[in-house]
Amino acid sequence: MAKPVYLLDFTYLSQLRKDAHPGKYGGMFGQDCTHWCIAGLPDTWNILFYAALTGQDA
Repeated sequence: MAKPVYLLDFTYLSQLRKDAHPGKYGGMFGQDCTHWCIAGLPDTWNILFYAALTGQDA
């Protein structure tokens, strides 16, 4: 390979964010296990991914 491959592990970062997974916000429909709070954690993932692609510090 001409370029090295990197693993961006967001697991720990995602666990620390209070807005990461709104499971408790399902209301009368029960827990919502499929949606993320926007803007929030996915935006952070995109910033880190973009920094990795461009070689910049996040």
